[in-house]
Amino acid sequence: MKRIGIFLIIAILFSCLSGQTSRKTRSYMRLFEQETEKEKALAMEHMGEIEVPKEVIVLEKVISPQEYIVGPGDVFEIDIILTKNINLELIVSPTGDILIPSIGKIKINGLTLEQAIELIIEKTNIVYPSAKVNVALVNLRSFKIQIAGAVVNPGFYKVTAISRLNELIELAGGFNQFAREFDIKVIRNNGQVETINIFNYRLEGDLKHNPTFLEGDQIIVPYGEPNTESIVIRGAISGGGYDIIKENETLGYYLHRQAQLLSNADLENVTITRKESDSVVVLKVLPRDFFSTYLKPGDVIDILAERGISVNGFVRAPGSFYFTPGYSCMDYINMAGGNTVEGDVQRAFVRHLDGDIETVSNATLRRGDVIIVPRSQKNLIFGELSILQIFVSFSTVLLTFIAATR
Repeated sequence: MKRIGIFLIIAILFSCLSGQTSRKTRSYMRLFEQETEKEKALAMEHMGEIEVPKEVIVLEKVISPQEYIVGPGDVFEIDIILTKNINLELIVSPTGDILIPSIGKIKINGLTLEQAIELIIEKTNIVYPSAKVNVALVNLRSFKIQIAGAVVNPGFYKVTAISRLNELIELAGGFNQFAREFDIKVIRNNGQVETINIFNYRLEGDLKHNPTFLEGDQIIVPYGEPNTESIVIRGAISGGGYDIIKENETLGYYLHRQAQLLSNADLENVTITRKESDSVVVLKVLPRDFFSTYLKPGDVIDILAERGISVNGFVRAPGSFYFTPGYSCMDYINMAGGNTVEGDVQRAFVRHLDGDIETVSNATLRRGDVIIVPRSQKNLIFGELSILQIFVSFSTVLLTFIAATR
């Protein structure tokens, strides 16, 4: 009996302790649920004008938790598993805090994503030691960055923490023609200044020269000096005009990083017009010399179009056509719509650049040749009269002559 009594006493004590633990857990749950709606509303009040992006953001790669820097506007999803799941979607406030009901504010601004997640889990487990906590970044913040200087539309532009320099330049309408694109200044919010040469990104894909940004950063694109740093490029290119060059920049480097050649550009026919003392020098530069020819301020680069084949004379659509190796004279005459009624393709001839003239049947076409379809002999004598008109006219003259001689 004594043993039974002892077992009963132990059972009663265990039941009381379990009830207290259960009541304590339920008390935490009720407290959490009571405070959740109030504190979520308070968190939204703290958000101010921070925008939560609703669209799906296209990433260039998976975000690295060790590299991504957390800031105001980032959206986290926190899953706290107790006796039931509690799921919260919280936004980092403008002061850099995340406000978790029953836990309070946690300062995560400027931390890496990995550090922020570890801190949130640590603080949550202090209040709920037995809880399993999952934290994920579910949306990226957006903010405004200022870009000033030699861009088409300087101003403030909305970006995300993964937007890169080339995207901001596009948002600002592109570079001004006098921009020093190799000397872009990025002033970080901590006062550090970086010098960016975006050519290194264009030519080599170096992401160091196509950086991302944080709130408070500023981009300044300096203007070059037109009189001492600029050249002119024109001819068979898209968007010719003035441009700023680097010191000791070669023609080859410049063409690679800047020139947008048209399909008919002739790289065998590139000239540089340069002033030297009181004279003007015209340099013809072949492709093999592009990277050994240094540009100088004031140079004028001409990239001529490839000479085509011109078709003139009595054809339906006279004009110039791209030179295509292997095409015959008749091919080009057909491209010009064929001969008119007055034209005589049998008498067509080719005039070469050196002044030589060959018949169509014997000619070997070269760039710059002109094919001429002359007027037929019949048309030259009788014009546009038909055979019947010619016969009637001849008969009339003959009859008139016979009548006059009788």
